[in-house]
Order: sequence, then C-alpha cells, then structure tokens
Amino acid sequence: MINSQENQRSIQSLAEETVRLGRELEREARSAKVGGSTAAHGFVARSLRCLAKRNPFDERDEASLDALCGILDADLESEIVSTDTRFVETRFDAMGPHGEFRDVPVYSERGEHLLRVRSMLAAFLHVRAATLDAIAAETAVAGLLRV
Repeated sequence: MINSQENQRSIQSLAEETVRLGRELEREARSAKVGGSTAAHGFVARSLRCLAKRNPFDERDEASLDALCGILDADLESEIVSTDTRFVETRFDAMGPHGEFRDVPVYSERGEHLLRVRSMLAAFLHVRAATLDAIAAETAVAGLLRV
C-alpha cells in the first residue's frame, strides 16, 4: 500500500511545480504580448493574472485556459514568415530512420517566442491536470477507506 505521507509529498511537489510553471507562463505570455488585438491581449492578461498570484487551480479558469490556446494558435499563425521543406522522422527501426519531407512553418522572432509560450502552456496544463488527478485519486481512496 502507498504510504500516505509519500503520496502527500508527491501531491505537494506537483502543486509546487504547477504554481511555479504558472508564474513563469504568465511572465512569458506578458513578455511575448500574447493576443493579436487589444481586446485579446487584455483577455490574456486578465486570464493569467491568477497565475501571477499563485492561484492556478480555480475551476473557473478552465474556459479561459482553453481560449488562451486558441488565441496563441491565432497569434502563431500570423507570425509565419515562410515555409521550409524538412525531413521529418516518422519512425525508427533496425534499418534506421524513416520519414517524409514536409513543409514546416518558419516563424518570426516573435513567433519563436510564442512557440516557447505555447510549450510552457502545454507543460503547465499537463502538470496542473496531474495535480488535480492526484488530489481526486487521494480523495477517492480516502472515501473508500472510510466505508
């Protein structure tokens, strides 16, 4: 059986990482000026304000975080300056790499910054979900043990 103290430490570590990643995400998004219009930029700033205040677990933020993904994708689309044909590995076996040539976007400097923000957002969303899942699992197990 899993030691309750170890599990609490695990949840604590996940929560700490979520708070840290949220603060970093807010700073990077502000620096990259995410949001192509004044209204979108204001929405992003308001949506991420809770992360700067170390509050990444408010259920009301789910829709805002989903909208942020869409805003970020639209911003990235506008920062494509050209395309480049590159070999993209699709699998690797005993004979070596296999793949295909694909046209991939080349981004402006701001676009590269936005890519970093998108990567940070993905990492934040992943660890946030893992934290909430761990808490839900702990609650479910505690409920089972009381029965």
